[in-house]
Amino acid sequence: MKRTIKGAFFIVLLLLCNYSQAYFYQAVIAVDKKMDNHAKKRKLVVCFGDYHLKNHPANKIQRKCLDEYLLKRLAAVKGKLIVEDLSSVNNDGKMVCCNFGINSSEGVLAKLADKARSIGIGVDNVEYRYCRVAGIGPLLNNIKASPYSFRSSATIKKLSLYKEVADEIEKIKKYNDGKLLNNYYKRAITAVHAALLKIDFNNKGTVADHCKQLQCKQYRQELENLCIFDSALIDINIMHAITKYPQAPLIFVIAGGSHIDQVSSMLEHMGYELLFKTSSCSEGSGLKKVLNSENTASSLDNYPKPIDLSIIEKFIR
Repeated sequence: MKRTIKGAFFIVLLLLCNYSQAYFYQAVIAVDKKMDNHAKKRKLVVCFGDYHLKNHPANKIQRKCLDEYLLKRLAAVKGKLIVEDLSSVNNDGKMVCCNFGINSSEGVLAKLADKARSIGIGVDNVEYRYCRVAGIGPLLNNIKASPYSFRSSATIKKLSLYKEVADEIEKIKKYNDGKLLNNYYKRAITAVHAALLKIDFNNKGTVADHCKQLQCKQYRQELENLCIFDSALIDINIMHAITKYPQAPLIFVIAGGSHIDQVSSMLEHMGYELLFKTSSCSEGSGLKKVLNSENTASSLDNYPKPIDLSIIEKFIR
């Protein structure tokens, strides 16, 4: 696997750098109530919700806190990191699509999974949508451009987008995490599979061919839907990763805000107590701001405010 990754020829997608320049705007801390209240190490799940915005000043501040304290603390207690990281290798050894990869050297998420692995932390990178981001990301960032203007969009086949979702569904079908979660997984898979069939990715042609046929008046909305229709699969993979580590005293979950909302809700259903939660902040339609594409407001005041990561430290000493 390592040889395959190292030998891969990367075509850098500069337009996609903003995927890794997120900052954290929400946090949730949950404790497993089923554990003995007097135990020295009660299982904590600390969730960070990120918001993708280019060049936000919080990026460097928060990443410094992660590298210099939070990740080191996680390594010290033999905790686990669950992350949605397009810039690092995922659980299946993937991080490219048709030789297209994500250029990521800065930002709070840049190579975060790889960084954690390098200091001995067990990592579950639940990201799998490399073809989607490589093929559709440039179009959302350049909404008026022809889909054939970008080599990735004109090269990546629709079948590749179909296959990365279908393969994920087949993998999830094998999970067995108890009645509560299994029922949730089944409902989510049914909904995602139905949406996948409607999109009609499973035929010849490229991403550009598909997007060229989208309705002009709803072009942006349809591109956005192509990016998020299967978001429940990320939620499932996060929950599955949490259940994989019943003995881990500390788990960090780092993912988009909508995923953190869903995960915190599911943790409560599973018997976790929420010790801390920042006030919720709706992201609206999400993708416009996540991708920082055209017609988004330029003032930082219109975006969620970054959290101060030091508020987490008292829970994980």
